[in-house]
Amino acid sequence: MKITTYIDEQLLKRALRASRARTKREVLESGLRTLLAEIQRNTFIREFDHLRLRLSPEELAESRR
Repeated sequence: MKITTYIDEQLLKRALRASRARTKREVLESGLRTLLAEIQRNTFIREFDHLRLRLSPEELAESRR
């Protein structure tokens, strides 16, 4: 999809450098993916936070085998 919008030039330049993205499109798509992953992570935590497991590190390691 093609879109025209105003993006702070300095913010975009900083994001390009920090992410090592090659194009503006790449840095914007990466930012959107990161935003969605964060939202999904927070939703998951909110929905399942009440299911706290009280396992020791050893018990957790054993359960993974």
